[in-house]
Amino acid sequence: MTKPNPVGALVTHPLLWTALLFVALPFVAGANPFAGQWSGFVGIATTMVIFAIFASGFNLLFGHVGELSFGHAMFFTIGAYATALYSNGFNIIVLGVPLHHVRTDNLFIALVLSVVIALLWAWLLARVVIPRSSGIYFSMITLAFAQVIFFVTYRFSDLTGGEDGLQNIARPNPTGYGWLQDSLHFYWFCAAVVFLALCLLYWVLASPFGSVLHAIRENKQRARFLGYDVDKFRVNAFVLSALFPAIGGWLWTYYQQAINPDAGSVEYSGRVVMMSLLGGMQTFLGPILGASVYYELQNNVSQLTKYWEAWIGIVFVVFVLLGPRGIVGVFDDVRHYGFATAIRRVFSRTARVETDMKEELPPAIEDPVATKASS
Repeated sequence: MTKPNPVGALVTHPLLWTALLFVALPFVAGANPFAGQWSGFVGIATTMVIFAIFASGFNLLFGHVGELSFGHAMFFTIGAYATALYSNGFNIIVLGVPLHHVRTDNLFIALVLSVVIALLWAWLLARVVIPRSSGIYFSMITLAFAQVIFFVTYRFSDLTGGEDGLQNIARPNPTGYGWLQDSLHFYWFCAAVVFLALCLLYWVLASPFGSVLHAIRENKQRARFLGYDVDKFRVNAFVLSALFPAIGGWLWTYYQQAINPDAGSVEYSGRVVMMSLLGGMQTFLGPILGASVYYELQNNVSQLTKYWEAWIGIVFVVFVLLGPRGIVGVFDDVRHYGFATAIRRVFSRTARVETDMKEELPPAIEDPVATKASS
């Protein structure tokens, strides 16, 4: 029996690679050597980090439970608007009752409000939707509820600012020295918050709860036969998956210092679907890498053509067809099969079938009598 190699386990640990990526992003994000731009852009790096936590929360439901949500941007926008309204204050009348809140800059209370409201909405939604739907019906219902949130933020202009949204949202100053006003300092703050949240997500996925989610993804009926309350686990996973987009919305509001209804649109929900598929939906690192690659492509391609969205769509379709397991899957194939075989698996369906069959079928048992006779 071989002893476990702690050094090897540390080197391949996804949290270590996540930390290294976050350290490198402000120096390389958005760099375009072909255009002579070798240094990174902090703003692009901040966007990558925020959408990494957004996509990771979505992927908890999509990649690890097997439920596709087309409306996860509603939790992102709930977190964003809760932060904006708490920070900017408001003064409205609802059903004849005046509601008033003064401007403040306590980022920790804003975080708590964002998370609590998003989780409460997710719990109410999950209790109604999950026991009654699955598959494409679940996707369409989440899309419908996300549109409800979108139109509330769009039409309730007295509170949300309508189409223009809320502007001039000041970044908090918890230290009293204006540390978060600097773009690089704000990036490190976002990176630290997102990394801690991803540590929580990794712990959840590595726990027995995460193992049950994977069992439900593979076969719901078999999970029920094993005695698990599948709907209860799906509800808990749905609520937990809302936590991370809400944190992303909280950070996004302070980063942009403004928010508008587009944050809850179908485009934002579709964007994280693309990130998860691009990076590898059944992996921890997949949505993190997917968010980074997506915004790297957007930055570089948009400098070459105004039709950058079409080109990114083409790249996405080609990559999904050739590497259905995403970027992490390609790297895993290189590590497992070697570079040459991994490239063959990318371009040849026959090579994928042959290597998969070798993995699944037991090795042939040699007949000692036949071997002796032939010799």
